Amino acid sequence: MNAGAPEPTEAVPHYVLEGRVVTLNSGDEVIERGRVLVRGSRIVAVEPSGGPLPEAFRSAPTIDTGGTLYPGLIDLHNHFVYDVLTLWRVPKRYFNRTQWPRHAEYATRISLPIRVLAGHSPSARAVVRYIEAKALLAGTTTGQGIRTRVSGGEALFRGAMRNVEEPRDDHLPAGSTRVMDLHDDAEDIESFRDALKSRAAYFYHLGEGVDDYAHRRYADLADHDLVQPSLIGIHSLGLQRPDLDRMAAMGAKVVWSPFSNLLLYGQTLHIADLLGAGVTFSLGCDWSPTGSKNLLQELKVARHEAARQGVSLSSKTLVRSVTADAARVTGWQTQLGTLRANALADLLVIAGTDGDPYDALISATEKEVRLVVVDGVARYGDRALMEPLAFDPGHPSEPWTVDGVEKAFSLWTDDSPLNDVGFEAARSLLEEAMADLPDFRRRMEREERDQLRSGAPRPFELVLDNEPQDVVASGPDASTFVTDLERVAGRITLDAPTVGGPDYWELLSSQINLDDTLKQQLRSDYA
Repeated sequence: MNAGAPEPTEAVPHYVLEGRVVTLNSGDEVIERGRVLVRGSRIVAVEPSGGPLPEAFRSAPTIDTGGTLYPGLIDLHNHFVYDVLTLWRVPKRYFNRTQWPRHAEYATRISLPIRVLAGHSPSARAVVRYIEAKALLAGTTTGQGIRTRVSGGEALFRGAMRNVEEPRDDHLPAGSTRVMDLHDDAEDIESFRDALKSRAAYFYHLGEGVDDYAHRRYADLADHDLVQPSLIGIHSLGLQRPDLDRMAAMGAKVVWSPFSNLLLYGQTLHIADLLGAGVTFSLGCDWSPTGSKNLLQELKVARHEAARQGVSLSSKTLVRSVTADAARVTGWQTQLGTLRANALADLLVIAGTDGDPYDALISATEKEVRLVVVDGVARYGDRALMEPLAFDPGHPSEPWTVDGVEKAFSLWTDDSPLNDVGFEAARSLLEEAMADLPDFRRRMEREERDQLRSGAPRPFELVLDNEPQDVVASGPDASTFVTDLERVAGRITLDAPTVGGPDYWELLSSQINLDDTLKQQLRSDYA
């Protein structure tokens, strides 16, 4: 067969998923008894059930999911590498993003531990496997990039999830991200301008805070004509209504992370201003130390906050913010974010078909996630649904259980450096390393010195994107504190992959910036 010839039809996996279908298309069509036909990485048809199948699908697996089908969830703000860390007990209310990284406990409990884990090949590989699985088990199919360093060179990791910065499809323009603040520096401003011109989606941590410093970061953009259609303002907390009006007029977008805002700053965006301005927005989890574990939790926080602010924010709008509108933010709306013919096959199935389908997704917990499909490949779900979709018997799925429901992961990916690392193996390695971080670091440094002496290539590492370099030192040794690995905490706990458990609720109850009603509501949501 010629290398460039198309595969014969029978060589490409075909299957049919039946259930209630929430298309999120331009008419927000919901098919109460519908089916989605998938061939390879694409959706072939979305239609009511009952009619004859196309000839190519007559012998394909047809699966009654017993659930509601949605587009896969898109998380456009998540520092995934940090998602192995538990919720931080935020010690006080902060006013902008330069303040909280100065706290000594931030270094010992967040910054230094993740530097240790990211800097050594065994733990770095385990981190990536764990955080990918953690996202998938809550329905996330696309996230921001996980940047790696292999053999001394940097590259974006290609794994089981879709990656905003390396989407693996020529039809999806790659985005890029800037975390550090832009200041009034001519060279930096021109570099920022070039990035806006070269990308359809340029993610920038904009106005993270509630004081003049945070608002000044927006003014710096506006003063230099940098509010452009490709600008995606992560947080945008410090923006006022006229700023949001300009963002909307210029076609710029916002990624809203309400839980992180509330945990650190005690407040979040004025939702009425966001909606009134008409800015296209999406949701993002931020990271587990001061944010949600996954988008299902973030949706619940957003719903509660809208009610607290007395703003009418519909469940449909919230669901669109992690599907169709999130795809618009990235410029991927012709390929992802909706269930329709010729779209890429990224899907989520939630158990049950009763009630309002948008409320059902927001109210769902990890237990109700029945199936997660990325690029046509069933990556995670109930074991009963995963088994008939296992088209590659050479790479069996890995069992997992959530609240007594048997689940399975299928994480093997072409060209992945992690194909020999399973989810359970990653979890065990991380728990062991985090039980004694100083000892783990010493052992890894000895092993790596021996490997380098033998001529072995530099190991697999992770590049951290959220270590603020523009934080003003608050003490005589503060500027070096976050790089002194001798000060790393001796023992920390691996964050559980799902929301709940006594430790989590105790950590949540200790958050001094959260309204008690939100704490109670989340506890009730996951009861």
